[in-house]
Amino acid sequence: MLFTHLYNSPVGGISLLKDDSDLIGVSFSNQVFCDANARNDENTFKIIINQLNEYFFEGRKNFSIQYRLPFTGFRSEVFKEMIKIPYGECVTYSYLAKKVGNPKAYRAVGSSCGKNPLPLVVPCHRVVSKSGLGGFTGGLDVKRFLLELESN
Repeated sequence: MLFTHLYNSPVGGISLLKDDSDLIGVSFSNQVFCDANARNDENTFKIIINQLNEYFFEGRKNFSIQYRLPFTGFRSEVFKEMIKIPYGECVTYSYLAKKVGNPKAYRAVGSSCGKNPLPLVVPCHRVVSKSGLGGFTGGLDVKRFLLELESN
């Protein structure tokens, strides 16, 4: 069974999606996931909501929730490296490409970041371009907010 909840954050609504055991989706689209089979149930998200509250209001530096990523191969390697980016730090797309052993694949790294189903948990907002912020599925205002939150 799938469950959904709209978490009210300082950057607006964040949609959450989980199955019986794992968080499988986080979206800044300000609407709940539109899966007809997902049941809106805040109780199944208590641990996640607590950790999001701690992140936004108390300085939580990483998440210790159970989640699942649907990727293998190159994209999986990118996500493994992204998870290692410390709170309050940024790396470039090209840095991540080098870390996964493919220095010329910085655009593929950017594409992987854009396909991140679990922003915040897998901190793609900490990946920037050499010449600026780069992109973010939640929008650049949200990315700026998150980077500023983590810099304090």
